[in-house]
Amino acid sequence: MLDSKRSVANVSANDRRHERGRLDAPSRLPTPSRFLRRLLVGALLLHAGGVAGPWAAGVSAAVTAAVWQNGVAAADRMQQKLEAIVRFGAIPRLETQATVIEEGEVNAYLQHYLREEIPPGIQAPTLSILGDNRLSATATLDLDAMNASRPPTEGFDPLRVLRGSLPAKVTGRLFTENGSGRFELESAELGGIPLPRALVSQLVRQYDVDIDGPFDLPSAIREIKVEPGQVTVLQ
Repeated sequence: MLDSKRSVANVSANDRRHERGRLDAPSRLPTPSRFLRRLLVGALLLHAGGVAGPWAAGVSAAVTAAVWQNGVAAADRMQQKLEAIVRFGAIPRLETQATVIEEGEVNAYLQHYLREEIPPGIQAPTLSILGDNRLSATATLDLDAMNASRPPTEGFDPLRVLRGSLPAKVTGRLFTENGSGRFELESAELGGIPLPRALVSQLVRQYDVDIDGPFDLPSAIREIKVEPGQVTVLQ
């Protein structure tokens, strides 16, 4: 059981290693309902302020540490699954393998393993796996940091006239078959304003991402099935 006096600052050295970001990686919101209940109870106690007193702060610290540790465990599961996928795909085989990856594992992996790999200005990226091949990603864009890190472009660049931080959302469908994939953009928003497809393509192309063309799936992956809250990787 967690000691209610333990704070995030006292997380073990192993957890601090995750906090800094793991650079040895190749590429879930906590699911237990009791975990969510603990988080909500901690928030309510803090909101009560003087009623709960120091005990509320202790509970909040314990819940925060537990949330952090749960995220680290989910990120580690994702890393282990990716390693298993790479190992399986490295040798030609007659048998097949199916690996289920949960939405929370992907998001924990983004936070704990890929933090240093995320381009400047993209904050708190979160992936939602909606099912029926649909995916949605949200993030907060620090436009000043993004523009400072982007190379100059020819012609008018509308993003360079924007300042501050704005929420962004992209939704689309992922189609995979016979070792190849294609992403079909459905919508993109910045600060609640729809963005034209051409502008989205221009923006992501500067990060060597082409949303318009097909791509090969790595590690002998044949297909990725997108189901609500999870994907199944078929090799």
